[in-house]
Amino acid sequence: MSFLKKIAPVFVALGAISFGVPASLFKIARREGVVNGPLLFWSFLSAVVILGIVHVVRRNWLRYQHTNWKQIGLVIAAGTGSGFTNTFYIQALKLIPVAAAAVMLMQAVWLSVLLGAVIQRRWPSRLQVLSIVLVLIGTVLAAGLFPITQALSPLGLFYAFLAACGYACTMQFTALLGNNLDPMTKTWLLCLGAFILISIVWIPQIATTPVTLPTIKWGVLIALFSMVFPLVAYSLFMPQLDLGIGPILSSLELPSSIVVAFILLGETVSGQQILGVFIIIAAVVLPNVWGMWHRQQVHPRS
Repeated sequence: MSFLKKIAPVFVALGAISFGVPASLFKIARREGVVNGPLLFWSFLSAVVILGIVHVVRRNWLRYQHTNWKQIGLVIAAGTGSGFTNTFYIQALKLIPVAAAAVMLMQAVWLSVLLGAVIQRRWPSRLQVLSIVLVLIGTVLAAGLFPITQALSPLGLFYAFLAACGYACTMQFTALLGNNLDPMTKTWLLCLGAFILISIVWIPQIATTPVTLPTIKWGVLIALFSMVFPLVAYSLFMPQLDLGIGPILSSLELPSSIVVAFILLGETVSGQQILGVFIIIAAVVLPNVWGMWHRQQVHPRS
């Protein structure tokens, strides 16, 4: 087994954990009066610029990567999944509680596994199905969804589900498209696609809101945690994972969000949420430990 394949679960998990940070940063930015549209715009613009600079410094030009304009267009189109995720999630948070939105967003776990199974025509194993079920149970507990104390907006739930669809597409297409490209180039193209979508969707708010220093500052920070690091990690290591493992590892985003909110925002964490976090972690660890043990049994070291 290659070195990249060995460390892939760790870095995909770190990418998912990184995805859990921006939710708290968004809240802090709002406290400073930053508006959603410009914040998203500067976040994605910062990611495009940072990765573009890296791309230029490394001199790894597209014409040397055995690609064509069709493939470049497909990778850019795949990047819109991240833009859709952020757009729909913010809209959902206007209508439903954060806990309910988080539960709906984590439906991306089974959606991504199902999408991967359809695309690759390989159904997930029973162990992966068990892990998905545990993730969903843990998600409900960790998000503190029950007991429900207020009516939930069907439109809000639908927006959150669309965000989950976008997240699932991002995970699958980053693993399937443009694997002959340099991972940093691929990540830059993905961010470019997301930036184009955000610029189009949020242009009325972007055009009418003055640019402020806090907007740029929080935009850069959110870009690092929500796009630059996790997308690089996914592009490099998601293709190294077995079918269904990547989406399961991505569920670490929710416990990460809870822990970061506790540290940065001082939000309370209940015993039920802690139990949910442990269930999610167990669901993430289970298929990886089992897979390692199985490979050692099939290919024992001499």
